[in-house]
Amino acid sequence: MRLEGRLELLKQKVQEEDFLNARGLGNEIPFWIFDYPPEKELLVRESIDKMTAALRKKSVNVLVIDLYEICLELLEDKINAEKINELENKKGSDELLNKLKMMLKPETVKKVIQKRMESGGNIQLMFLTGVGKAWPLVRSHSILNNLQPLMGNVPLVTFYPGEYDNHELSLFGKFKDANYYRAFRLINEKTSEN
Repeated sequence: MRLEGRLELLKQKVQEEDFLNARGLGNEIPFWIFDYPPEKELLVRESIDKMTAALRKKSVNVLVIDLYEICLELLEDKINAEKINELENKKGSDELLNKLKMMLKPETVKKVIQKRMESGGNIQLMFLTGVGKAWPLVRSHSILNNLQPLMGNVPLVTFYPGEYDNHELSLFGKFKDANYYRAFRLINEKTSEN
């Protein structure tokens, strides 16, 4: 099935009452991963915007979290662009990356998401985006692990530019992430891009 068909099925699925109420999961957490070919990022972003608007028209309180935007906000609060350039020039790109990762610990990112959830009212659904843009600063499996106690029964859909087989994450279809077995692959039909 082509990605466009999967996105259409996703749009229908996230509006279902059973999905929004996390029914039928057998006490599993309602974490879902929608994987897609990375080269289709712009199509997926556009679809997320349309889905979010459609859900809000139906009075579904959906919170969209862009991991990359959170990373930028956290970094801007801690270090200015001049310091970043200075550090990279002095110590090199690898050392800069290590320093930035230290500032973006999963627990720190989780606190920002928690504040957004608290200020967002009665959140019924969360979309987690920006996974590819935020890499390698943050890793999706670490964020998902930290969000588990926070989410309760609120369904979380992570939009993942790569592959997920219900056990293993492969960002961009190239970089293996740690195994993550707590999420379900959403819309399981395989895509065949022609």
